[in-house]
Amino acid sequence: MDAPLPPTCEVIIVGAGPSGLACALGLAARNIPFILVDARDGGHAESRAVIMHANALEALETVDNSLVNDIMWQGIKSPTITALDTWERPIFNIDMSSNSAYTKYNFILFLHQHTTEAVMRNHLARRGIQVQYGHRVVGVHQGSDGWSVEFQSGKKVTARYVVAADGSNSLVRAGAGISYLNPYTKADGTLPSSDEVNFIVADVQLADPVPANVPRDRIQMMVGVDGNVLIAPVIKVSEDGTKPKDTNLFRLYIAIPGTPPQSPSEEYVQRILDTRGPGSHSKQYAVPRIAKLLGSARFRTQPALADRFVQRASGAASYILLIGDAAHKHGPAGGQGMNMGICDGLDKDEIFQAFSLRRKAIARETIDFVEGMMELDKGGAGWGPWLRIMGLWFFTKVPGVASIMAWRVSGLQHRKK
Repeated sequence: MDAPLPPTCEVIIVGAGPSGLACALGLAARNIPFILVDARDGGHAESRAVIMHANALEALETVDNSLVNDIMWQGIKSPTITALDTWERPIFNIDMSSNSAYTKYNFILFLHQHTTEAVMRNHLARRGIQVQYGHRVVGVHQGSDGWSVEFQSGKKVTARYVVAADGSNSLVRAGAGISYLNPYTKADGTLPSSDEVNFIVADVQLADPVPANVPRDRIQMMVGVDGNVLIAPVIKVSEDGTKPKDTNLFRLYIAIPGTPPQSPSEEYVQRILDTRGPGSHSKQYAVPRIAKLLGSARFRTQPALADRFVQRASGAASYILLIGDAAHKHGPAGGQGMNMGICDGLDKDEIFQAFSLRRKAIARETIDFVEGMMELDKGGAGWGPWLRIMGLWFFTKVPGVASIMAWRVSGLQHRKK
């Protein structure tokens, strides 16, 4: 555990993921005092997200341009998103350079979430600010002085502003009595649902030679009746700041129609590549072989949206603000989650009611967009999956549709005017 917490403060941010760190950076840039706490014992090496879009990069640029430069140095710029069927026939190609008239970040940036977080923490440290680790929240209560955050240690902190960046199972949100519902079914978004989509995330090192149909500079998605297989190249910057060449590191997102194991094995992931990955049907190239499984995990996802993003305490000018997954969640399609959280954390000019209305509207629009894309991940038997694939093929052949998709994926439509 780090330094002891004060009994009162102006702002306390609960959660040091991307949204909490973004909020901290925005407050630090405005010289607003705050404390940033996290239940973990320190930084981590887990990364569900690997994609940053133009909207998040532009938002971070408002804090410090060098922050964005440091993040971009760690990543790979992808100019396109390519989708193929399992026979490797093209379905669509989204060219992100179609956004060049609107942003200098006319690409998708690949880097692990934990790498992004490390860069953000380093920039906070340059300002003399550290994450206070080892402080687990167990409850939030209203008092005469406003909202008090209670920790497992028994310590309490009363703050004028409590920023909930503590994820989809947010204890801060629950303590404020804010509902968190599936926007379509109105079911509790924290409970398992039959509508959930199962997928696995795996970081792999592929064996040499990596087949030519596995690109090193862009996202490639294999769309099949059993669900999608997405492959994205990643790099690992060494401690001396140099980038190794041809490390063959890739992130896989794989939709699973059934229930996958909690920690899929190398053999499990390889079997999926063998049956519906690159080279599995066309036979022009070999199926990529996994030399080493660096990590894997199972995820289940369903959309959820908080009823409101701001809650005032009764009888006191004290507020809870929800950001990131504490406010909204959706599937991984389009790589929107981390980007939404970062933009939530930095969108502080319209705090309170205007903030709540703006970010909630953006969250609902993003959920609708992502859930539409997630239909391709559901797979299944019969003609339904095949018809969805053919419908997407025809739709993306309409002039201008690919450019519209690039615009939507980038998130630029949500930036402030």
